[in-house]
Order: sequence, then structure tokens, then C-alpha cells
Amino acid sequence: MIVVLSGAVAAALVAFVGGLLLPADRRRGAALVIAFAVLISTTSGSAPDIVRHAAVAAVAGVSVAALVSPRSWSIGRPRATLATTAFFAFSIVCVLALAPATIVLMAELAAIGVVISWLVSTSSSRDLRVFVRGLVVLGLAQVVVGVVELTITHRPIPFGYKVLATGRSFVSDNKILPGGLVRVEGTLGHPIPYAVFLAVCLVLVLVARRAFPVWFPPFAVLVLSAGILLSGSRSVVAAVLLAVTYVLMTSEARSRAAKIVLTVLAALAGAAALASEIVEAVGTLVASGSYENRMGAVRSVPGLLARPALEALAGSGFGSEAELYARGLLPQEGFTVVDNQLVTTLATFGIAGIVSLVAALVVGFVHASRAGRAVLVVMIVTLFSFDYFVWFSTSAVLWAFCALQDRPGDDRAALDPAGADPSGSHRARDDRARDDRARDDRARDGRARDDRVLGDSSDRPGLVVGTLTAAR
Repeated sequence: MIVVLSGAVAAALVAFVGGLLLPADRRRGAALVIAFAVLISTTSGSAPDIVRHAAVAAVAGVSVAALVSPRSWSIGRPRATLATTAFFAFSIVCVLALAPATIVLMAELAAIGVVISWLVSTSSSRDLRVFVRGLVVLGLAQVVVGVVELTITHRPIPFGYKVLATGRSFVSDNKILPGGLVRVEGTLGHPIPYAVFLAVCLVLVLVARRAFPVWFPPFAVLVLSAGILLSGSRSVVAAVLLAVTYVLMTSEARSRAAKIVLTVLAALAGAAALASEIVEAVGTLVASGSYENRMGAVRSVPGLLARPALEALAGSGFGSEAELYARGLLPQEGFTVVDNQLVTTLATFGIAGIVSLVAALVVGFVHASRAGRAVLVVMIVTLFSFDYFVWFSTSAVLWAFCALQDRPGDDRAALDPAGADPSGSHRARDDRARDDRARDDRARDGRARDDRVLGDSSDRPGLVVGTLTAAR
């Protein structure tokens, strides 16, 4: 414990000193990129406990150092961050009362979720630009790691496969790609968190494409799509399709119809060409144990609600799934993972826990920017197919993009010109004109030069282009 705490203090000092070399409006963005780089590479289930504890402490130290750095931009009421903090406060109380043996893991998850959420909610537009670009670069790096895993090492980098107490590991065949390939998981410890992270990066590239060089989005989408297919996660593929649909439906009015028509035609052509393969894949999915286990989780809800009143209200305790399986309250197909975070939350934290979780998600989605909502589509869909709150990297992504909200004092059309005013109204044009005038003001004080260096060449300056929000 002393070693871990010492590491956290050292990380905070290094971050503080290093942060002095960065402009104030980029420190939080850099801290977020560092935090996610650490989380996705060192906190998987296969990593040694001491490595995970040290990584969490380091991320907390770096994040706190960035949070206490001064800022000159205004922020609004961080509604989603407050809701996230309330959810974790409730979780900590339940753990202390019902399952104190799991308090360390719960406290670490809460610390990461809360500091990441506060970092995003207090970031400047340039911080967010740094964060988005850095996250996409990390996603591309994970695809490279996955290819190396598949073709050279034949085991996940750096810690190998996690072996459960039953002797089972996460290694499994890829049911999406032919050739009997093994599903890859990069450094995230499981194919689904790996696929979720790549899906988030892909969606960000689509929504914030103008924040990158013209050649970059097609290249990144191709590479990230290949990585998702290598993961073999069918549920994440479905989540990506829904997120892309959301992006299309909220794109600029003048180009939305053409994009939708072209996408529908491409989908129909692909479905016609691969009709037999699609039918076979659907049949395989329905007949698989994975599908049956997820349906079994849903069927267990009435039994969980019928428990004694106090247990139904507050759950049986964080980490109590084994006990619930033994009592016959969770699926009895022989697979002791629920694979549904909503059902797991109902089981372990009860009705009060599921209500507080759903409330945090609703608050985040309602107040999120277009980029935040597009990512949350992926994260919410995968809630139904994976227990991801115990995975630091995946849960951190959820809380980060719940907190990616529109800035106060700005009309949503101005904050999100690509999708916030799909009607193309005069008000949207007026807001864009105000943004142009703001750009001229920034140019006079020298800040426009920074925007050009960062690749912000949009005709709507001051934004994380077409997506993220502006600080005035």
C-alpha cells in the first residue's frame, strides 16, 4: 500500500511539473490521454494486482494534478458529473454495508470514474480536442497490438490470457471472420472491452472528422473496423451500426439525405450479396451459448425483484454473483458471468442501484454534445451484452463521455453545427456568424495560430470541429 501511495504522489508531482510546460487549456486533455493510455494497458483482469493498484493510483495522481491546475475558461453546471458522483457515493455506501471485502475494488472504480468525469467536465475546447485526437491514436495503436497478437505472439500483450479459477480462459474462436481465427483482445484483457474501445474511437473519427487531416478519417475508419472484426464481438458490431445511424441522422441538413440514401443503398447491396452468410450468422448466433446466456440474464429479472424487500431494494452486495448463482437467481446454464451490466447492477445493488445508474446515464445523454451521445449509443448498447463496470478502461470511457456536455451560454446549434440544428434554420446561421466573429477576436490576440497548428481549419472555428464545444 505504501508503494502504491508513493507512486500516486510521484505521478502527481511529475504531472504537475510536466503540466507547467503545457498551455493551461491543454493540460486536462493531456492528462486524459495519459490516463487512458495507462488504463487500457495495465488494468486488465490478467494484470497482476499490484500493477493494477499502481496504475489506478498513478491515474488518480495525474488527474488530480490536472484538476487543480488553473483555468481561465468558464464551465457550466456539471450535471452528468454530479450524477456520476452520486451513483458512486451510493455504491460505496452499499459496499461498506453489504460487502466490505470488495471495498478496495469499488473505491478504485469510483475514484477513476469520478476524476475522469470531472476532468472532462472542466476541460476547455482545446483540451477536448487533444483528448479526442489522443484517444483515436491509442485506438490505432491497439489495432497494431492486436495484429501482432494474432500473427506473432499468439497471446495477449503484455500479460497473456486471464485464467479463471475454473481453469477457463478468455481465448475463443472468432465467429465473424472465417479461417478459424482466435479473437484478439489487445492490452485490454478481453475481446469485448477491446472492441468497445475501438468502436468509440471509430465513432469519434466519424463525428469529429474535421478535427483531423482530410486523408485521416477514411484510413482510421478502415483500420479501426478491421480491429473490431478481429475482436469477433458481434454485439459491438451491432452497437457500431446503431451509432453510425445516429451520426447519419444528426448530420448537417444539407447533406443528411444524400448520406442516408447512399448508406441504405450500400447496406441493401451488401445484404443482397451476403444474404446466405447473414442468415447463417444469425442462426449461429441464436444457437450459441452466448445468446442463451444473455437471454437467461433477462429472464432472471423477475426472480431478482422477488427477493426479500431489503435485498430487492439494495441488492446482495458488490461481487456477490457467485452467491446468487448458487441460490438459482441467475442463469443456470453453467456459465457464471451475467453478461448484462443492467442485470448485474440490479442483482448486486438492487432497485435503488439500477435507478441511480439509469439516472446518471439519462442525465449524461440528455446534456451531452453530439460526440458524447454518439459514443454513449455504443456504451449503452453494450450494457446489455457485457459486465463492464469492473473493467477500468471501459467504465472510464462511459463516465468520460457522459460528462462531454454542451457549454453554458452557447446555443446548441453553435456548439454542434453538424447536428444540433438539423433543420438548417436562420438561428443556426446566426450562431455560426457569431462564431466567425469570435474567431476574428481570437485571431487578434494570437490564438487563431494555435487552432491552425492543431488542424482546426473548419469554417466553424472555436470548436472541436463539428463536434465538441467551444469556450468563449
